[in-house]
Amino acid sequence: MARLHTQFLKESGSVSLIEQDIDRYITTHANGVYDEVLAADDRWAVFSHLSDMRAGLFGWFDMPKDAEVLEIGCGFGALTGVLTDRSAHVTALDRSLFYAQSCIKRWSDRENLDVYAGRLRDMPFRQQFDIITLVDMLPRAANGAWSPAPYADYLKSLLAYLKPQGRLLLAMDNRLGLKYFCGARDPYSDDPFGELSGAFGGERLLTKAEITAILAQAGFTHWKFYYPLPDYRLPQFIFTDTVLPGDAVGKTLIPYDPSPGTRILPEAALYADIVRNGLFPAMANSFLVECGMQADFCPTESASLAFDRAPMYNIATCREGSYVRKKPVLAAARQGIRAIADNLATLRRRGLDVVPCELRDGTLSMPRFQCPTMAAWLRSPEPPEREAVLTAIERLWAAILQSSPPVPDAKNTMKRLDPQADWGVILERAWLNMTPDNIFYENGKLIFFNQGLVRENCPAKYPMFLAVYDNAETFSRLGVLDQLKERYGLRPLWETMETAQRQEAARFHRYDTYHRFYDWAKMSPARMLKNCQILKIIGNEDNE
Repeated sequence: MARLHTQFLKESGSVSLIEQDIDRYITTHANGVYDEVLAADDRWAVFSHLSDMRAGLFGWFDMPKDAEVLEIGCGFGALTGVLTDRSAHVTALDRSLFYAQSCIKRWSDRENLDVYAGRLRDMPFRQQFDIITLVDMLPRAANGAWSPAPYADYLKSLLAYLKPQGRLLLAMDNRLGLKYFCGARDPYSDDPFGELSGAFGGERLLTKAEITAILAQAGFTHWKFYYPLPDYRLPQFIFTDTVLPGDAVGKTLIPYDPSPGTRILPEAALYADIVRNGLFPAMANSFLVECGMQADFCPTESASLAFDRAPMYNIATCREGSYVRKKPVLAAARQGIRAIADNLATLRRRGLDVVPCELRDGTLSMPRFQCPTMAAWLRSPEPPEREAVLTAIERLWAAILQSSPPVPDAKNTMKRLDPQADWGVILERAWLNMTPDNIFYENGKLIFFNQGLVRENCPAKYPMFLAVYDNAETFSRLGVLDQLKERYGLRPLWETMETAQRQEAARFHRYDTYHRFYDWAKMSPARMLKNCQILKIIGNEDNE
């Protein structure tokens, strides 16, 4: 059982109504599953403290198995669980007794957790740690001081708690983050455009250059910047200076804003110019900084996070040199990673070419291929010839039929959707990820990877539909979409299978649970235009 320590507490603050509500949710959901809460309660504070999406900040980060972790400012424990999953022991601190008590309730089953109420400076710790985390804490450390000295002094004091090879992890917003130029509100003052005006309150947003100067003044000799997108709170991607985002990152990123009323520009549309002009490191919305006295850093160069998936599929895909590694963001995702390994082994036994992989300690490792994915090949600036495209798709169809033995038509689990339709061959197991995004294309050879989703007793036409549907715009541009629909008998079933796909996507991406997040991602272009017009009117009035 986790242990709570209160003997060093010297003060106790007030508790807001929403904090009381969050504590009540934790108390009444002892199993740690808050899906029904997130589906019903639309408030940002509830979402940010209870959503599994928060785990993405550290779920991909490599820690020694025997790591001792100090978490400063644990709050309601949004990150405490993932830290206990990835280390030998976590010592979590919060100066609020209320928060400390809530954290201990939330993670009471963790044998490797001690939670302390109070300030670190009041605790007679003699222990040193492998990892110290400071999430959204450094901006609060010096009451908004302009000088770097108070921040550096605070970090310098932490060196006494860090082992010689230990690492400090800092997560915070960037004052020059792109979202603030688009009109986003300051996370502390709630003012539009953040702190771009240079006005600071009790907390200060720091830039990359300022953080670097503070670390040097504090005595750290090595550091590595990570760039969580869209921010460190709900990360979807992790980049580094070794692997920066491409100019198309805005097409897959889902920026969000719980208070979008002051936005004047669409953030996602601006990343292309920011990236092409080399401004991304300075204008990333937030940072995760790994720092220490040795350059023994996490090897991850970039990561893609399945941030909105069910726990089993909450997986980080990390690039590390010549390897790609799939890591469980949540402990439950170990099952999902094993399923991918087992599925690839099954496809190999069926005679298909698959990426070689090794499963060890819950992580699936595979070599990083230099050839493009089939999707990238189809979308290349110099489009492939029509016949080459049709040949590649025919090979995909043959692979789908080869991937599983057939079963009698009576077992078709999709027949109820259209009893009169010609569903064709029914497969014992249909691999729903056999789409161009999950296939390497090497001189006409198809090499499959990332095969996680399976549907039993399913028509072979359904994975073929998914392969075409996911790339319908590309196939239309190449002039083969209608031909593919006809050749593989998809046209009569297109609308039926499209409905099935939407339903499966809603379950897979947890739309019922995370509907509020997707609402926050729908920042209205009309409202942005209106805000721009208001600014124009005000500007014209000032010039009269």
